[in-house]
This record gives sequence, C-alpha cells and structure tokens, in this order.
Amino acid sequence: MRLIKIFLFVLLLISLVSFVNAQEEPICIVYFYGIGCPHCAEVSPYLDDLEEKYGDKIDIYRLEIYHNTENYKIYNNFCGIVNLELEERGVPFIAISDKYFMGTSPIKNNLENEIELMLESGERTCPLDGQMECHSGGSTGFDISPVASGKKLTLPLILFTGLLDGINPCAFAVLLFLLMFLLEVSNSRKRMLKAGIAYVAAVYVTYFLAGLGLLTVIQMSGLSGVIVKIAAVLAILFGLVNIKDYFWYGKGFSLKIPGVTKGMIENLTRKANIPAAIVLGFLVSMFELPCTGGVYLAIIALLADTVTKAKAIGYLLMYNVMFILPLIVIIILVMKGLKTEHIEKWRDSKKNIMKLMLGLLLLILGVLMLTGVL
Repeated sequence: MRLIKIFLFVLLLISLVSFVNAQEEPICIVYFYGIGCPHCAEVSPYLDDLEEKYGDKIDIYRLEIYHNTENYKIYNNFCGIVNLELEERGVPFIAISDKYFMGTSPIKNNLENEIELMLESGERTCPLDGQMECHSGGSTGFDISPVASGKKLTLPLILFTGLLDGINPCAFAVLLFLLMFLLEVSNSRKRMLKAGIAYVAAVYVTYFLAGLGLLTVIQMSGLSGVIVKIAAVLAILFGLVNIKDYFWYGKGFSLKIPGVTKGMIENLTRKANIPAAIVLGFLVSMFELPCTGGVYLAIIALLADTVTKAKAIGYLLMYNVMFILPLIVIIILVMKGLKTEHIEKWRDSKKNIMKLMLGLLLLILGVLMLTGVL
C-alpha cells in the first residue's frame, strides 16, 4: 500500500512537471517578410522589442519570401488555409495560432494583445503545424530560425557618437569667430549670449531636420539594408581621410568647409545680430557636412534599418543634443570670462587630434556596420 502511494505520488509529480513544462513552452509566431519591403523595415524592430520584453515566452520565426521559394510556398499554403485571396496577400505578415495580422498597423495594434491572451489561456498552437517543427531544434530545410536581426543601437552609443561628432573644428571655428567679433564691437555679454544661443539653436534644428529627412527617405525606399552598407563604406573612406589629415593635413583631399563659403560666413558674422546668427547656424550646418556627415549618415542608416521611426526620431533628438553640447560649453566658458583667443588657440592646437578621433570613430563604425555587428 505504501509503495502504491509512493507510485501515485511520483505519477502526480511527473504530471505536474509535464503540465508546467507544457505551460512554459514558447508561443510560436511566424513572421513573413521581404527584403526591400519598407513596411517590413518598420515591423522588424517592433518584433525585436517584443522578443526582448517576453524573452523565452515567445519564439518568432522569420521567413523571407521574396528570395526564398520554399518560404514563399509556406506563406501561400497558410494564406490558403485562412482563405486569403491571392490579390489580397502581402507583407509584413504575422501568423500566430489560427490567426494572422497583415500590415504595419494591424501587427502593431493586435499582436501583443494576442500574445497576452495566449499566455493567459495556455494555448500553444503552432500556426504552421505540419509544415515546420517548432521548439524542437529539428531541421526543416526552411529559413525559420527564431533569431533577431542582431543589430541593436543603444542609447550610450547614440550619445557617444553624437558627442564625438560635435567635437569638430568646423563648427567651433565659426562660433568662436562670432563670439570674438561680438566682444570686439560690444562689451554686452547679454547680446553675445543671445547671438550664441541663436547660432547653436539654428545648428541643432538644421542638423535634426536634415537627419529626419534622410531617415524618412531611407525608410521609404525600402533599401535600408543596402544603404547601411553604402554608409559603412563611406564612413570608412571618411575615416581614412580624417586620419590622413592628422598626419598630412592640406596634402591631397581633405574634409573641410568649402573655401568659397568663407566670405559669406564672415559677412554674416560681422552683422552680429540674431537673424544673422540663425542664418549662420543654418549655413554652417549645411557646409560642415563634409567634415562630420560621415558619422551622421552612418547613424541614420542604422536607425532606419534597426528601429521604428518613432524611436529613431527620439534617438535623433538626443544625438543632436550631444552634437551641440560642445558649442554650449564654449558659450558658457566665454560667459564665465574665458577669453575667446585662448579657446581659439586651444582649438587650433587640437584640431588634428579632433580629426584623428573623428577618423577613428568613423573607421570603427564602418567596420562594425560592414561586419553586421551594428
């Protein structure tokens, strides 16, 4: 009798363990997408966020259907099961249990709710039951690995690159020239502060809007993956030019504000009023892109390829705060009484080091982007 009780207890324990394991089995989600699809580029980062949030509670299998005929067959079979007409089919497309969500908004508005419902009910039906082996590690011959894109932009990386991008001699020189002239023609630090803030604000707004426009174009093109590679190559080339300038500045090709614009900038600076400072900030932001545009292009291409547009805009705002931070520091130092001549002397003595730092950053960014680390 005692042995029977022990036996029944062991059976109950085994049943409980099996039940718990069944409950803990991940929810199977199948994501059909196409390389070059702009809407898929928006959905992929959202799915990465869901994977990070739910961890091992979900498995997202990614099936590319534009270039993989086997995956395309699986997609068409599922569409046939749910009675979706051929002319109505498209990507991005999510299959979960016996349901599907097609398009950016339906996926973002419904998928997480469906995951929560399945977690509560304990349902773990695979949407492609019979066509693939979920959670078993078995090979199906299809491209269904539940892996994320592997590309993650972090806030520290955004802040660091923005700050290093902002430490450049181009914007420094114009701001110092403006402040020095204001000190020469007027001892009013209040006037100098207003003009300096107008200049920095114009730089911020112009740089941000330029980045936002470029981000929008890249995401709408559906070629963010290709553009990332192009941006990586450009970053490496720009990096090598900056490193060259550290050793042999003025020899061969250099990244600098075009000489033909210097007269225009000098004339605006001598006007020394707020409208002129705003125009000056706009022009310098445009003209200094050859100096720093490599970093910005690389970051924007990565944002377009790895995060949603809303999150990318937030990152761009923070990137540009860091970009103008050195300019703000210069204004504060001058307001505190530090002579602009001393700052200019320091800038001139360190400009080669700045170019070296910028060049190394571009080189590292480019290599990491080409190798898929970023």
